[in-house]
Amino acid sequence: MNILKLLADLAEVDPTLYDRLSSRRAAFAPLSNLGRKAALAALPVALATAIVPAHARDIRTILDSLNFALVLEYLESEFYARALGLVAGAPSVPAGFFPAGTRPAIETIHRHEQQHVRFLERVIQASGGTLPAKPRFDFTGSKNGAQAAVFADVFTNFDTFLQVAQTLEDAGVRAYKGQVGFLQTDNSLLEAALRIHAVEARHASHIRTMRRARGANVKNWVSATDTSIGVPGKTDAVYAGEDLVNQFMAGLRQVPFDQAPLNTVVAVAKVAEAFDEPIPASTATSLVSIFTY
Repeated sequence: MNILKLLADLAEVDPTLYDRLSSRRAAFAPLSNLGRKAALAALPVALATAIVPAHARDIRTILDSLNFALVLEYLESEFYARALGLVAGAPSVPAGFFPAGTRPAIETIHRHEQQHVRFLERVIQASGGTLPAKPRFDFTGSKNGAQAAVFADVFTNFDTFLQVAQTLEDAGVRAYKGQVGFLQTDNSLLEAALRIHAVEARHASHIRTMRRARGANVKNWVSATDTSIGVPGKTDAVYAGEDLVNQFMAGLRQVPFDQAPLNTVVAVAKVAEAFDEPIPASTATSLVSIFTY
């Protein structure tokens, strides 16, 4: 299987979404500015405005979710851009930073992150929202030299770079899941978020594959057997709760994974591996703050 082609195919988003959003936005053109604001306050402001009839929704929550997702995509996009030497004024990585055959995968992942950024920006703008300010990033975690670096060699040591990449991608996957509850009334927006989430999961898996090829003890998915890369008090929250073995159905009925023949240490551990857990925006925002100043 060609992993780069798979990632490229999965990264595509529905191009007609923008047209549908623009059509909905154009419907407000005859209104006065005051009337338009009132109408926007009464209607969904996200992707569903292009699809479903207007009815009461939590506009602030939807926009917050979109803005939150965009900041995550800003973080990931710039991380890869800096490694690839695409950020003006940023120090270049040393010659030979990318081992043979590894750069194309990072270039592909970066293009996907760029597409996610552009998509979310256009959705927010077409919905009448204001884009969040793009943070200033320092991927060493030193706050531009104001404190000791957490990842001092992130752009000089390829293994450290991959560790940080895995942390960001794993966090992004969990963070998107954490927003599903806020988006499920907007079918088109939910679909778009899940499609982005799927691509982020494949990014995480491929980064993990790259690390394992370099000798790291890591699976393609989050596992208790992975050698920990979390920095205590910094990035360890990315993996907190991933060891859960209890899953629930409607009515808070527990799925009986702990019953025979699954009641063994090995089998229960594999149940934890089979279910990725969400993280709230607050946890993901704390991670982003490590790399901003």
